[in-house]
Amino acid sequence: MVLKNLQVKYKQTALGFLWSLLHPALYLLIFVAIFSSAFQSIPNYPLYVLSGLVFWIYFAEAVNRLSQVFIKNTHMIKCLGIPKITYAITELGSELLSFLLGLIPFLVIMFFIGLDFSANLLFLIPFIILFSVFIFSVGTFLGSFNVFFRDVGLLWFTLNPAIFYLSPIAYSYEIVPDKFKYLVMYNPLYYFLEIIRDILYYGQTPGFRIWLYCIIITVITGLLAYLTYSKTKNSFISNL
Repeated sequence: MVLKNLQVKYKQTALGFLWSLLHPALYLLIFVAIFSSAFQSIPNYPLYVLSGLVFWIYFAEAVNRLSQVFIKNTHMIKCLGIPKITYAITELGSELLSFLLGLIPFLVIMFFIGLDFSANLLFLIPFIILFSVFIFSVGTFLGSFNVFFRDVGLLWFTLNPAIFYLSPIAYSYEIVPDKFKYLVMYNPLYYFLEIIRDILYYGQTPGFRIWLYCIIITVITGLLAYLTYSKTKNSFISNL
């Protein structure tokens, strides 16, 4: 089912999987061309942007698809007796596989623009696992509600740009005015970005506290997703 999702995603496209590389590359070019002069206080701005951008796109695309996963698989849910959560798991699996395949060339690019290949890169493994669980939880939570209130999917697409700009991807947290910093810190992605910047940009071991924050955020999000899915799954068929 994971492979089928990937085939459907790139079916009848001329560039196929290359689209997953062009997306962040286009964003990077725009940010470097327009914002690099405005954020001269950030050393090696291309590496700073790319280290956060690749993971933001994974988050955004995976949550977008998960928010629609039960609606998209209406026919199969009605005809097959397999657990409904299977569709969400395979959707995340296809997005994760696509992300990992795209991450390899971007790590090579990061190396040429200043990434330090050290043992700290091993922290990518637990980080990607934790981040994927967080993404799955957010997507399943939205996807469960979206079966009953289709406004949820539309609302998420509307909020996506706002969440992007509230995440310190193209700018650093330090330049945010003090009176607005709380808005950034209330964004869960801020803490995940702190970890990935430590690994890829600063080349250092992420601190225990930031790991703890991300684990707590993931556990809370996971519990919300579990409770929502458990309460709604038996009514999916009658509302699809």
